Amino acid sequence: MEPLFSHSPRSEPNRAAHGDAPPSRVYRLELAVPRDVVYRAFVGDAHLWWPADSTRFGEGTHVFIEDGVVGEEGENGETVVWAEVRHEEPGEDIVFSWSDGAPAGSPTTVTVALEDASGHSAGGTVVTVTQDGWAAGSIGDAQFKRSSDWRAILGRFAAFFGQLPEAVEELAGGGD
Repeated sequence: MEPLFSHSPRSEPNRAAHGDAPPSRVYRLELAVPRDVVYRAFVGDAHLWWPADSTRFGEGTHVFIEDGVVGEEGENGETVVWAEVRHEEPGEDIVFSWSDGAPAGSPTTVTVALEDASGHSAGGTVVTVTQDGWAAGSIGDAQFKRSSDWRAILGRFAAFFGQLPEAVEELAGGGD
């Protein structure tokens, strides 16, 4: 029901009650580094820059993106798979079916896109990470809450290249 007067406050619909899915999360980072270097670091050096507090096993974990999966291996050799690689175009993008180690169900989609940045004579790169494809209702809300670390993760990636973590821009869907 619409308010009677145009200046009356409108109540926001309860998204979860209506079975809607959470909004996309989108983050952006600009680096003064060529795309191929950024891509190789993202995929091949994740164990060097991925923050330990955004892992299951904590300090001493080895994060990897290889053999079609994203995951981590703990110091005791235990492995958790977070995602499967659905598409990979080196230097351009990589797309994951992201389950975050949760039981089989409704994985989300994480897309890491790389584009040339203007204004960098050495060839800068814009990194955009988008996570979407959430399930509807309470399952999607749980996925959304569980996947709230992208700003911190990209902040560590920025630091890997000598940038401040604050260089990561949140374009949509953050703020839990």
